[in-house]
Amino acid sequence: MVADVNQADLARYVCHRRAVLDFLHKQLSRKADGKYPLEDRVHNIISPMGTTSDDVFPEEHNLWLLDEKLVYHKFLASDKQLRTLPLLSNGGKKKPDIIVFDKACAFAAAIEPPFQAIVIVEFKRAMRDDCTDDKNPFLQVLEYITDIREGKARTPDGRDVPVQVDVPFYCYIVCDPSKKLEEQAYYCELTKTPDGMGFFGYKRQYNAYI
Repeated sequence: MVADVNQADLARYVCHRRAVLDFLHKQLSRKADGKYPLEDRVHNIISPMGTTSDDVFPEEHNLWLLDEKLVYHKFLASDKQLRTLPLLSNGGKKKPDIIVFDKACAFAAAIEPPFQAIVIVEFKRAMRDDCTDDKNPFLQVLEYITDIREGKARTPDGRDVPVQVDVPFYCYIVCDPSKKLEEQAYYCELTKTPDGMGFFGYKRQYNAYI
């Protein structure tokens, strides 16, 4: 009986993920007018825009599309200004597409900031090949990091403390590869992935993995 229930749950789980992947693929496809959907289509599939993890249930996110570990977060904000986030003070007016604060260790000292790492996600429109220098997504995420580091972290008891110098940032830029993006990735000294479909690297001065 238990085995049957477990098999049914697994089948439902796999079918749900397959349906999400099929729907995502459809949102990346060219429309009848020859144009591709805006990036908010993908954004909303992964995390509803204009919300935080206080507003929606975990099952309303599809963060596993980026990284399974992101499901287990302390706080998430989707398309919200940095200065409005309860874990930051004076974070600026910029709005990362998605920002995720990793869970802090249960035994962390009371004066420690309420997160151990920060994840930033930036989306670009499917098949976009017009990312000019002033819209360079790699520089965008680095600017978010600068704004966050120049602000303050806020502890659960409402105290403002400096953002830890060594807090790591993990940045995901979700886009189709293009010649311009490849140039920008090389300028940021990133390395092409073995499958040739992406780039990765570490920016030492920002303590950021992209």
